[in-house]
Amino acid sequence: MEVVTEYADQRTELEEKIRSFEAEKASLLADVASLKEKIANFELEKSAKALESEVQALRTEKAVLEEKAASYEAEAGYTLPPAGTEGI
Repeated sequence: MEVVTEYADQRTELEEKIRSFEAEKASLLADVASLKEKIANFELEKSAKALESEVQALRTEKAVLEEKAASYEAEAGYTLPPAGTEGI
């Protein structure tokens, strides 16, 4: 009878361990998913900031070139074609 009780106790302990591991697994899976989403958002923010900087640099370059073109137009007394119409 003692052996049966020992097996029953072992079974109960193993079932408790299994439930504990299953609960921890579910929690860890949720944490991993949350962290992956957080990292994805950080990477998107980083890309957006890099693109924003590139766009701002291009805007500045365009403005400088437009001013330079306007000054040449004023000096020469003629008008350059608008930007984006070259080769038409």
